[in-house]
Amino acid sequence: MRIHTFRRHRRRTHHRFAAVAGVGLVAVPALAATATAPAHEMRADVRQASSTVSSFLWGDVTRRYIVVLGARPEPNGQLPGVLQQRLDRAAGLARRHPANRVVVSGGATWWLPVTEAQFMNVGLRRRGVPVWQMVNEDRSTSTVENAQNTVGMLAGMGASGAVVVTNQFHMKRALKNFRDAAGRQHADLTFRPAYA
Repeated sequence: MRIHTFRRHRRRTHHRFAAVAGVGLVAVPALAATATAPAHEMRADVRQASSTVSSFLWGDVTRRYIVVLGARPEPNGQLPGVLQQRLDRAAGLARRHPANRVVVSGGATWWLPVTEAQFMNVGLRRRGVPVWQMVNEDRSTSTVENAQNTVGMLAGMGASGAVVVTNQFHMKRALKNFRDAAGRQHADLTFRPAYA
């Protein structure tokens, strides 16, 4: 009954809009086209970025990694929204690329006896990533340390590169830190962004 009422209301709304549109046929479609174009372009950009990340990971599956940067949990142990977004993105990549291993990077939390890496490990397992696909880096307390410690691990594991999963506001600084760390450690590693 409610669904039927909703559909009838939707039909009436559509007819009212059509009648209004009939008054100004030129102006209204122009506004509609302007409103929808940016959203369509944004979706295309996201698809292109995803395609580039996938191509990079498939290019050397056993030597290219997915690196997820941590974020401090709330005092009650809840994960902040930015970290949830990073885990969602990383889990999607890990499920599509099961041969590429995932490095979760983050050290000690406030007062909790659990590291950010351990929180992320659990979060990824809940999202369907098997534990054997993950590697913990649990000593870092900053993005600079994330980069320094993870680059050392990647070099030690014979990696050729990694996609770095973090949020857009954090990505530029994170990539710079990783590339700088690779340069200082003389590690021949390529890094690509994977925006959360």
